[in-house]
Amino acid sequence: MAYFQSDFLSERREDWLRRLHSVEVLVGSTWYAGTINQKKVDGDTIVIMATFPQLDDSSVTITASRIKDIRGEVAAYQAKSIKKAAGQGTLIKISIPVREI
Repeated sequence: MAYFQSDFLSERREDWLRRLHSVEVLVGSTWYAGTINQKKVDGDTIVIMATFPQLDDSSVTITASRIKDIRGEVAAYQAKSIKKAAGQGTLIKISIPVREI
């Protein structure tokens, strides 16, 4: 049996969603800010989709991504290598489950 009530957890997900402000990716030593196209709560998961049109014309390797909150603080970070070709769009989808286990 869960300790937290489902309504409480639902409110916390919505609160987190409001507080997550920007998505950035690391290419070389430079962080690029994306355009958030969608932010939503889907069940028990926060889903954020962001595009990076400034990288579309370049062949690059993204080595990390991060999410910043409304205060400008890093809320989440993940190192992951993603290679993309020139002319290929860049869409990052981040799924963050928020549930009691």
